[in-house]
Formats: sequence, structure tokens, C-alpha cells
Amino acid sequence: MTQPVETHEECCRVATTTCPCPACGNNGRKVKPVTLDNHIPNPMREEIGEDATFCLNPDCEVVYCNPQGKTVKRGQTKLPVTIKDLDDDILVCYCFEHKRGDLRRDIKEKGKTDIPDQIRKGVQEGRCDCERKNPQGACCLGNVAGSIKQIQEELDNPIFGKDINSA
Repeated sequence: MTQPVETHEECCRVATTTCPCPACGNNGRKVKPVTLDNHIPNPMREEIGEDATFCLNPDCEVVYCNPQGKTVKRGQTKLPVTIKDLDDDILVCYCFEHKRGDLRRDIKEKGKTDIPDQIRKGVQEGRCDCERKNPQGACCLGNVAGSIKQIQEELDNPIFGKDINSA
């Protein structure tokens, strides 16, 4: 069984690497084989090997790459990826299965969300499996906070959701 951790920061410590993404040039986050095993279908999984990084650029189509230039792109992973796909049906927390739409619903209905607190509680109880379940191989709380901020900005913007051609 996973050992409980005191804070979410303990499961968020994943170093970036100097292996740049071949598409955008950004440095990525090193991911372990267990992450790759859970998110890349065969035979692509075999081709990417054991030494791969997650591209942290949300605008880049590459999800994973290796030093030899092999890539796995958006749409080629087993599940959509939080920072690469912005639909409300996309998971923002893979361990506890919270979707972007759950955040949006809470913020619309209550003006806030307690989902980050629920995630922190699960982490402290040792129920997270970020390294395996999250395509980034690390804690989701940064992505959750970013999604909350984005949703709040969208909801605060009076133009959001309107068709500019109908204005």
C-alpha cells in the first residue's frame, strides 16, 4: 500500500529535464516507465522506450518524447491529457476522477469549489497514485488550480460563451 504523505508537495517533486521537445523545444518533465505503461498503447509504448519526458507546453501537440526524437502526440494516448485537451469532459485529477466540468459546475453553482481540498485529503490519506494515473506522472493540483483560474476568468468575462457573429 502507498505510504501516506504529509503534503501534496511531496508527490509533486518531479524534476524537469534537459531533453527538449522536438516539436516546440521546451524542456519536459521526466516520467517513469509506470506512467508510460499506463498511458501509451502498444506498439507505441515499445517505441518510446524507458527514457521519456512529458512536454509541459499546453499548445504543443506532443505529449511524450524521448532523446531519440520519438513522440506520442495528443490523441495517441489512452486518455485525453489535462493540459493538452480543454473540454469539460477531461479529467483534471486522474486519481480521484474529477473533471474540468466538475470544477465549472461547482464554481457556477457555489462560486467556489472544494475539489482541491478533497484531492489534498486523499493525498494525505495515501490514496493517490499520481505517478501511474496522471499522464504527467506527478500531482495534479497545479493543473487543478490552473483550471480553476481559467474557469473563473471565463465566467467573469461577459463575452465568454457568446457567438461574436450574433453580437
